[in-house]
Amino acid sequence: MSDVVRCWDWVLNGSLGWEVRDLHYLLLLRNIMSKDVEAGGEYFQDKGSSTHQRSSLDTISPSASFVDLSAAIALCCGAINVKESNDSYNQRSELAAAIGGCPTDSDEHAFDGNKEASFLIENNQRTRLRAVFPSTTPAALTSLATASWPGRHGMPGWNLRDKSGCDFPSVSAGPVVQILVLSDHIRDAKSGKLANEVGFDNWDKVFVEKPWSRSLQQSNAPRKMIYINAYNGDDYQNWSQGGASEGTDFSSWQMGSNSTNIKDDSPFDTAKIEETSFDTLGQPKGSTDAINFFRDGINAALAKISQAERRGETTFTYIYTAHPDKHMHSLGVEHEEVKKVIKGIDSEIKRFWKILADRDALIARDSFDEFDTKQEHDLADHSCRIAVDATVVVTADHGHVTVEPEQMICLPKNIVECLEYANIGVHGKGRHGYLHCRPGLHTLLLERWQCHDQLTEHFLILTVEEAIQNYLFGPQSMRQEVRPRLGDFVVISRGRHTLVTPNEAERYQGSCKCQGAHGSLLPEEMEIPFILLSRK
Repeated sequence: MSDVVRCWDWVLNGSLGWEVRDLHYLLLLRNIMSKDVEAGGEYFQDKGSSTHQRSSLDTISPSASFVDLSAAIALCCGAINVKESNDSYNQRSELAAAIGGCPTDSDEHAFDGNKEASFLIENNQRTRLRAVFPSTTPAALTSLATASWPGRHGMPGWNLRDKSGCDFPSVSAGPVVQILVLSDHIRDAKSGKLANEVGFDNWDKVFVEKPWSRSLQQSNAPRKMIYINAYNGDDYQNWSQGGASEGTDFSSWQMGSNSTNIKDDSPFDTAKIEETSFDTLGQPKGSTDAINFFRDGINAALAKISQAERRGETTFTYIYTAHPDKHMHSLGVEHEEVKKVIKGIDSEIKRFWKILADRDALIARDSFDEFDTKQEHDLADHSCRIAVDATVVVTADHGHVTVEPEQMICLPKNIVECLEYANIGVHGKGRHGYLHCRPGLHTLLLERWQCHDQLTEHFLILTVEEAIQNYLFGPQSMRQEVRPRLGDFVVISRGRHTLVTPNEAERYQGSCKCQGAHGSLLPEEMEIPFILLSRK
């Protein structure tokens, strides 16, 4: 069929409906729906799913989502009011460790499938937890901070296009911006200006859902909240730790205060660890530093839990590392240095759980920086020890895939002509691209899209309304404030192919340098580890 005939067939028969059907098939075939999105099952069947697809739906056992995990943590920390239960949660210490960009099968690659060699493989519940869509860090961490879906919290991706207010003739309400939150300050990625300089003068205009931890600032929080990462003091961390609407720091937002200075009576405490330098990625120093810095985080958590145990306090400790995500972005998923990082993280979490096995030994120490292997061995041999009353959850914000240079796709010129903004990129944005169309050119863009085999073969293109109706951004209605940030179309990668910018194409295409990416609906991106450790 010629390109002209194919395009005319699409216009006459409305073949875009097949894109939605393809989406349904991918969701069902790959079993990547969470139990909340399963509510769309009847919708899928009503919209013409085949008998094969309906039988597949009947056999699926949907997993919990990252949002479910956040709601459970919020409940345990006293931030969400629920009906009292006979099985109320009352363990003294709770720890959540989030590992950046770690697919659920990464440990198996690192340990060559040897389950007995890995603490995390041995304890991982592979099918228990799914990432949110898009499977990116801003969407996931904001869901973790708010216990809400990307369609509600306002951060369904990176560099989201928005504008504050309405222009009138000769009067501008403010510039069009590209919101960047995972940075030292919340800013416009295009101009580099701070958000409060371009019309977003408080965090609640950027994050339209408030963090659940903010409620702890105004109440008698049942737990001491301890946040350990390399980014404390940055805007996003301040916000996610409950920060108020003033300022530009995410960590203040999360803690419910616009200041990084923690008051004595505050329910919050922090510790900052170092971050691995980009120029060391791929070298032995890069993986060694990533492991050592994570070890510093584990030691900081042990010290703070020890102090809390002596005081009789209950705690929630959250450790976040951006690895192996940073290594994977630069090296791909299968690189040997990535395996070293995963093995190191595995070893440190095992060490952490072993030390918590002896409460007396824990509270006898203020520092764990020099806690050597002999002492750890003694803990393992101590049969009469009483363990710390604790639960540990280990997970990741999303998965990861390797993208080879030949899988990096540039938008054709006649597609770019129809766009005002293409929110795409090699490290993930191009796996769930948001296309902002020029006014009046929506139909023309779709017609042209169907004439490019490279695009139709490797990507689904949906209107944002279709994506919303199919629950991609969550089972609830999308907030009015969030909708403009997604543009007109969302382009979802069917496999490893990823839309890249012209600059990225020039840098990577024709080279032998693969990159790591995430953001679409592949199992490798959506399936994330869930390790639940408890001695009860």
